[in-house]
Amino acid sequence: MSPDAERLVLVEEADGTWILSLNRPDRRNALTYDSWLALDEAIEAAVEADATAIVLTGAGSFFCAGGDLKSGPAHGSGPLAPAGRVALAQRVLGRLRTCGVPAIAAVEGGAVGLGWSLTLACDLVVAAEDAFFLAPFVTRAVVPDGAITWRLVREVGRHRASDILLRGRRLPASDAHDLGLVTDLVTAGTAVTAAREIAVDLAGSDRGALALTKGLLAATEEAHLQSFGPLELTTATVAQHGAAATKARAEFS
Repeated sequence: MSPDAERLVLVEEADGTWILSLNRPDRRNALTYDSWLALDEAIEAAVEADATAIVLTGAGSFFCAGGDLKSGPAHGSGPLAPAGRVALAQRVLGRLRTCGVPAIAAVEGGAVGLGWSLTLACDLVVAAEDAFFLAPFVTRAVVPDGAITWRLVREVGRHRASDILLRGRRLPASDAHDLGLVTDLVTAGTAVTAAREIAVDLAGSDRGALALTKGLLAATEEAHLQSFGPLELTTATVAQHGAAATKARAEFS
């Protein structure tokens, strides 16, 4: 990995398990464009190294606060530049979802916005009992991205997804577990340890069978998600042009 990528995503490898830690703890691991590039590079490196599992977490006491609004969402100069980070996020989330390596999210603190999208793209989600999930896009005058709309409707139904997204409802980890959005609920401070234990268990299974099964799971949704992606990107671009979105970015802390 490049030095910049290693700074933004810490990598620890132990017995085939790659632990990728988003590394901006002073910003609650909020994601910039470069953060997404670094995560993309780290996932690719894990796959190329024949990792048995990927554990995704955040440095410090918080998983991820979502996109860093202070850095701005734009990238490039084309018509979709206002939502350039969304396009990159879609690509990285797709890589995480479809790579042949089992991916486990280990959530402490909170998973907000695109941080929540990251957990939904993983195969398994381990969350501390005091963790929470939140998608405050509408309150920031933008629209949900990272396919979170598509995933929540699919996982919990349209009305419950509407409650979460339109009202920006904060979802405690216990509620997320009851809804099937979290696979393992653990004592606070032990999410990474629990995720590593799961990774060790997975390492005892046939690698080919794991990869093929993950491929089957991805295939059940991939065609529909691919058609949703361009619509999400276009809608996000329109929303980013709004005066309210500009004001929300300026007020973000």
